[in-house]
Amino acid sequence: MAQNEPFKSGQTWTYYGATPISSRVIIGAVDNLEGENQPIVSISVTDAPIPNEGKALQTVPHLPIAADVLRESVVELEGTGPIPDGFGQGYKLWRQAYDSGKGGYFTISVQEIVGILRSQLGQQPAAK
Repeated sequence: MAQNEPFKSGQTWTYYGATPISSRVIIGAVDNLEGENQPIVSISVTDAPIPNEGKALQTVPHLPIAADVLRESVVELEGTGPIPDGFGQGYKLWRQAYDSGKGGYFTISVQEIVGILRSQLGQQPAAK
């Protein structure tokens, strides 16, 4: 199902390597940008404890990722729901940076992105 379902705002997906297994990807926006050979999908990642100024950030509110990489990262579409708080502000800042030539997007899996955020901020992934 993950290979055929088009990405749409509000979708909730399971993803490979989610730690804890309750972590989800929520689609916030899908952009077909000039000069890109595929859509750029802006996502939130929920239930992904990442240290942030002494307390765990449970939701990463905005991450832009290439659609083909996201397609390989997700497992199953669970349904649709609200987009997490903080997504809109993160998306707005990213689009301003992207449109001015100073912002990019990820071309690595969601699991790798979360792992890098954890390692850069000093936390090892939680046990399953």
